[in-house]
Amino acid sequence: MKETFENYIEAAKNKVSTLASNTLVLAIFAGAFIAIAGVASTIASYSVTNVSIAKVLSATIFPMGLIMVVLFKTELFTGNCLLVIPLIKKEIKVKDLIKNLIIVYLGNLIGAIVVAMMLKVSGHYENVLYLEAVLKIAKTKVGYSFLKSFILGILCNILVCMAVLLSFSVKSSGTKALLIFIPIFLFIMLGLEHSVANMYYLASGYLNKGIGLKAILNNLIPVTLGNIIGGMGFGSIYYFVNKK
Repeated sequence: MKETFENYIEAAKNKVSTLASNTLVLAIFAGAFIAIAGVASTIASYSVTNVSIAKVLSATIFPMGLIMVVLFKTELFTGNCLLVIPLIKKEIKVKDLIKNLIIVYLGNLIGAIVVAMMLKVSGHYENVLYLEAVLKIAKTKVGYSFLKSFILGILCNILVCMAVLLSFSVKSSGTKALLIFIPIFLFIMLGLEHSVANMYYLASGYLNKGIGLKAILNNLIPVTLGNIIGGMGFGSIYYFVNKK
């Protein structure tokens, strides 16, 4: 694992030294990639009546989002919670981490909303059964309690950060994709909460008048906090137990 951490730390230093404008653009792309993966996973599963099969189909497709994020070297808020590792190593400063996460979160949000808006304008939601599925996802998410959303957010980002770290353990793009696929498949199967994916799901729910802004914040706030705790906690603990 030492080489994996070294590879990540080197990449992390480049992340925080990149121009803010470039980071924002890369974050917009990442938000869009995750949103598109969410759209595709819903399309694949919405008409399947067997819940287990529908879940498997969704979980098989959604990992494509993070695979694109990693292979295109874009900026994703949840994965960037691992910046705590170079912070511990004193390779970056606290202000570098905070600045990056704020810019990336904003960019991810823009990317997710733009995808939802483009799909709305294009008539993507005109299929009644599909729209019902989209609204059901959004309403289910905003129906969770603060504690449930928070805990599901923690568990989610442990798996997401695991996938990101695994991608730094190999060089082949194909192997990276496979290693990313496994944890993300599990996170979808478990129904965990990912703040960036939720940016799209909740935006689509709002644009189709299924949920309101208050409900969106009631989900995004605890999920985001959970993602931060899960990602930074996992990164810190895993780094310390493997440090030699």
